[in-house]
Amino acid sequence: MIRTNDLIIAGVGIGVSILAVYLIKGQKKKPEKEAPVLQKRQNIEEIIEPEPITKVTSEANYIKPKQEAKKPWLLTKGSKGKEVERLQIWLLRHHGWKGTITKVFDQQTEELVKKIFKTDGIDRVTYDKHQMGTPIHELIKA
Repeated sequence: MIRTNDLIIAGVGIGVSILAVYLIKGQKKKPEKEAPVLQKRQNIEEIIEPEPITKVTSEANYIKPKQEAKKPWLLTKGSKGKEVERLQIWLLRHHGWKGTITKVFDQQTEELVKKIFKTDGIDRVTYDKHQMGTPIHELIKA
C-alpha cells in the first residue's frame, strides 16, 4: 500500500519538474547589442528643378457654376425632412408630443414650437443649441 509520505514526495517531484519546464521554456533569448555603425554622409550635388505647370483650359472657356442665394436655415410650417423628424422626436422626449412622427412640420408641430419657443419656426442656432439633431443614443453615451 502507498504511504502518505510517498504521495507527498511524488507530488513535490512532479510539481518541481513542471515548474522547471515552464521556466526553461519561458526564458526569452536576450538580443545581443550590436555596436552602432557609422555611415558616411552622402552629398547630393544635383538639384532637380520642377517643370512649370501649363494650364489645360483657358480661363475664357471656363464656366462658373451658378451660386444660389443662400436661404436662411429655418424649419417652419410645411417643411419636410430629417430635421423635422428630429425636431418631432425631440418634442416627444422633452415636451409631451402626442401623435405620430410624420417628418412634416404640421399644425401640431407648429403649436408646440410656438408654446415652447414663442416663435413660428426653429432656426439653426436653436436646433443646435438644444441638440435636436443628435440621436438619443449618442446623448446617453456622452
